[in-house]
Amino acid sequence: MGLSSAAEIDGAQLCIFDLRRGQQEGQELDKILFFHPADCPILLQLSVIGLCEGIITFTRIFSPEDDCEVIESDKHCHVFYQAEPDIWMVLVVQKIKDNESTLRFGALQGILKESHSLFAMFHGPIRTLLDRQPSAEFARGHLHTFVTDYLSDFSVGKKLQLPTYRDSLTERGTVQMLTVSREVALEVQEFRRLCMKRQSPEFFRDGEHPQLGLTKDGANQLSATRAGSIEQAIIVALP
Repeated sequence: MGLSSAAEIDGAQLCIFDLRRGQQEGQELDKILFFHPADCPILLQLSVIGLCEGIITFTRIFSPEDDCEVIESDKHCHVFYQAEPDIWMVLVVQKIKDNESTLRFGALQGILKESHSLFAMFHGPIRTLLDRQPSAEFARGHLHTFVTDYLSDFSVGKKLQLPTYRDSLTERGTVQMLTVSREVALEVQEFRRLCMKRQSPEFFRDGEHPQLGLTKDGANQLSATRAGSIEQAIIVALP
């Protein structure tokens, strides 16, 4: 998969639940604060959250100080994030053999962290909303409106589509992204090697490299390409 390809995740589920709620038999629904997709059958929601709760409880036996972050099965990945004490966000995605991007667990967990951070900035901590109204309808309403709107940026129909590397770099305003040919990328790599080998004031003459004809400004780019079978990203930063 090239760097410009986005990752479409079919059948993804995102849930937010409170382990302090719904501990009595027949009250299991009370622990669910948010579930995507909203039209998912209640029994399936309870099944997903029950499995997640079981995983959290089981892993705490072996690692009580560290939260469970990722669990992989043959067909699914569960990405966990304890947003607040006993309030968990879990993203469940199907594993696709041809889609390596679904295995970027840090990026998937980053979605959970960012959504909670933004929610807390606008509405305050989830626990505060629950304490304000123990029935949790107030918290559920805010979570449904906010998280659904947040996920709309990643939604294509009923699928979630992760941002590409280029989209992420552009949105964050970090470095300029260029998709260049293999030949140009190899020249940049050679240029970088020469820069590391010959760091002297005479290396640039009139603002250009004498051998490659690349300007200093032109070298300050992020060049991404597929060189052979290996995807490489090269950053050339000149003083």
